[in-house]
Amino acid sequence: GHQRVYRRRPDSYRSEFPVAYRHDNSGLTLLLRGRADGYDPERGIVEEIKTCRVRPDLIPEPVTRMHLAQARIYAAIIASQEDLAQLEVHLTWFNIDSGEEELVSQLYSQAELAEFLEATLVRFSHWLQALAELRQQRDLSLSTLSFPYGEFRAGQREIAELVYKCIDQAGQLMMEAPTGIGKTAAVLYPALKALGTGKHDRIAFITAKTVGRHAAEETLRNFRDVGLRVSALSLTSKERICFSPGKACHGDDCPFARGYYDRLPAALEAAMEIPSLQRVDIEGLGREFDVCPYQLALDLLPWIDVVIADIHYVYSLTATLGSLALQDDRRWTVLLDEAHNLPERARRMYRASLSKADVMAVKRTASPALAAALNKINKSMLALQREHWLEPDYDSRNELPQALLQALQDFLAAIGERMAAEPASLHRQPLLLDFYFAVLQFQRLVDNWGEDFRFELSRNKGRQSLLLDLKCLDPARLLGERHAALHAVTVFSATLSPHSWTRPALGLQPNAVFRRMDSPFAPEQLQVFLATGVDTRFARRGESLPALARTLLQWLQQEQGNCIVYFPSYRYLQDCLDQLRRTGLEGLSRSLWVQRPEQGDTGQQDLLPLLEQQRDVVALCILGGVFGEGIDLPGQQLTSVAIVGVGLPQFNRDTEQLRAWYQQHHGAGFEFAYLYPGMLKVDQALGRVVRRAEDSGRALLIDSRYGERQYRQLLPPWWSYQAWQEP
Repeated sequence: GHQRVYRRRPDSYRSEFPVAYRHDNSGLTLLLRGRADGYDPERGIVEEIKTCRVRPDLIPEPVTRMHLAQARIYAAIIASQEDLAQLEVHLTWFNIDSGEEELVSQLYSQAELAEFLEATLVRFSHWLQALAELRQQRDLSLSTLSFPYGEFRAGQREIAELVYKCIDQAGQLMMEAPTGIGKTAAVLYPALKALGTGKHDRIAFITAKTVGRHAAEETLRNFRDVGLRVSALSLTSKERICFSPGKACHGDDCPFARGYYDRLPAALEAAMEIPSLQRVDIEGLGREFDVCPYQLALDLLPWIDVVIADIHYVYSLTATLGSLALQDDRRWTVLLDEAHNLPERARRMYRASLSKADVMAVKRTASPALAAALNKINKSMLALQREHWLEPDYDSRNELPQALLQALQDFLAAIGERMAAEPASLHRQPLLLDFYFAVLQFQRLVDNWGEDFRFELSRNKGRQSLLLDLKCLDPARLLGERHAALHAVTVFSATLSPHSWTRPALGLQPNAVFRRMDSPFAPEQLQVFLATGVDTRFARRGESLPALARTLLQWLQQEQGNCIVYFPSYRYLQDCLDQLRRTGLEGLSRSLWVQRPEQGDTGQQDLLPLLEQQRDVVALCILGGVFGEGIDLPGQQLTSVAIVGVGLPQFNRDTEQLRAWYQQHHGAGFEFAYLYPGMLKVDQALGRVVRRAEDSGRALLIDSRYGERQYRQLLPPWWSYQAWQEP
């Protein structure tokens, strides 16, 4: 658009005119550099060009004022450089569809421009000075900060030294350490100290689960109790923190977006007075200053020392922190908690689906322009259905259909024109909005397409049943790209072995350092028994069910405290429960709790309080589910677990695709797709029992494969193992 405008300007017009200005205020020096879109010295005009697709009178007035302010700053610098008495400031709206220009023009004297520039820079200088004072206080507190828990626990000092060295050398560190060693404090302490010594600029503590976020927030509170002064911000998803759900993020639809940037400076200043900004604080500031809390949190990011956030904020295709690390020159260090969750989360983030049924549903209420674009998508889908498929109801391809991609781009262009004319209109049509977001995600994956993706088609007998999937088999490449934007990365978990698997799976460099820390617990604190006389393979489950139920009953008769029994599937759990009831479960007089598929994450609200209050609970849960990791049950809340099977993922088309991929690229298809992910779930479940130095407990592993070396060698080395003997 700019080039088209430039061709219309006279010979005296200078495009991309460079400007520079030095401003001194109270010992603070600001250097401004940039390029004005246009400057015409003969006519005394400075021009700022903005492209649009709508009538300028539909553009919110604060947006026009912001762009005019930008043009006035350029004009003020040019007037000072060239010693001009006055300049005419033009804000030109250029419609890239019609080619029409609409002009907003204002004439300013040099004195008026200088006054505006001075006032703007003074305000910004005060903001920077306030930040500098906070940083001085931060660095002073860090220089004398002691470890808040007194002496390091066994292993914590080594962790701290490794993390500090990783940051100092801008490296990548993988650290496996058992639960209970105090990993959160041990990684945060050196990262904070490295801020004070200038080794990096920002810390992002990233976690996959709420419990990890709470642990980081509590650890920072403990650091503050011994004198720490840093700014910290916990990010909350837009869905959870939005004040106007269902409304567009636009001043015409949401009162908290209307005039947002007019009220932002005061909100930012107030926010920086709060050392630890959690959800309740951000919401309070949003209410106090009538600003969007979600956007306020994002606008705080450039000024915050420590950010606590979900994996999404660094590794998704729309990652806020990931984009910030790419765009600015600040050195970000990521501390990734429970890092074993990243590959599977990434597979979910790097996936998109489009259904023909949705296309037809949206088309029924679409405008003529959108209906035409949707019709092109539908035609391309019909063409795909007529092509040869590998199976009648399924096909997988390594190439993308160009006709479909063009149709999707035409649809996005049509949506863009509509949103430019009516910014809030999509939110009044939920079906269209959902489909638009689905197409956006599909397009993002197209932009990142590689050999590690597959384009899949599926259907059943229904006329509109076609489903298109873009699926990332191996997220390592995309994860590696995000790691490359960071200064340093430390990933840690109780389950990162074998590192020959987790290192590439996490997208880390071949030279990433791996350390397995010694356990702070004695081996006898968790006695693990191996019941290898029961074959739980899928094909043998029916015939071995009586033996499984008998073994579990014997275990529960022996273990009187709270116990969780983990199963590989809901169906197997229910079959075993029926068998247990037939063979004497009721006679144990225990409080029985059973995880159900419909509970989702809400089941935690029922089971966790039960385990805290009672000491006779038997909970039947799913291995790898919400109760298989990320829950803290110290002391008598949980004294034993029984794990049925070895946790292998289901044998299906998706897992077999992964097996073939990993066999081709790593020569270890079964190990990477089945064995290692399965035993990781087993190891996580074992880690639920011993959580504190004074804890002890017992575990029973039930499967004939625990007698095989390739399974045994993947169990945590820090516990005591022995064969289970039936009473």
